Amino acid sequence: MRTQYIENGVLVRPLEPPSTNFLSSRYYDGRGITDLFDSPDRAHAWMQTLNEEISFPRSPFTPTEDQLAQLRQLRDTLGSVYRDTLDGDPAQAAAHLRTVLDRTRITPGIVVGDDRLHVRWTTDSHDPFEELVAEIAVSAITAVTGHAATLLCKCEAPRCVLYFTRLNARQHWCSDVCGNRARVARAARTRRKSHPAEGSQPKSEAHNPGGRPGL
Repeated sequence: MRTQYIENGVLVRPLEPPSTNFLSSRYYDGRGITDLFDSPDRAHAWMQTLNEEISFPRSPFTPTEDQLAQLRQLRDTLGSVYRDTLDGDPAQAAAHLRTVLDRTRITPGIVVGDDRLHVRWTTDSHDPFEELVAEIAVSAITAVTGHAATLLCKCEAPRCVLYFTRLNARQHWCSDVCGNRARVARAARTRRKSHPAEGSQPKSEAHNPGGRPGL
């Protein structure tokens, strides 16, 4: 299974939890930062694509401008939770996480599947916006606590803003594309140190072969 790929302009990350996929609505595409929450229509496309690819969120919808602003604020807050977790600041992470949890009222429920039980967290209302926030909140809890928190990492590639779950001890990047970009950048730095008079950026780094993450 691919760790991440682009579908309909949306970054899809099947191995990552919903909260990390939510943060990935903003990503570096090889040319600049893409923000899929810059308009209600793009936010709806993000939801619809992820729903089809990884069944998150459960109920795609087109957010109002106010809801879109709230989603951007929630994403910023969740980013602070992840950053504080990696910085070893649990008190600050907890404070930011409480801000996320305070946005919703969540009730656990058990769903019987074909061969196992599944837990489904629901809200008091059937508002798809509230359901989305609840899904993100529950996912964030599991992503930054317990064993999962020890696997959480920030991609070390130049300009990448993504977090990822480390699958092996030698993994430092969210994807092979970012790994290649990091190696190209490292080679360029080495050449500049060896030949300081050249002072020009290699075309391979400037044009970033491979482009988008996960392709």
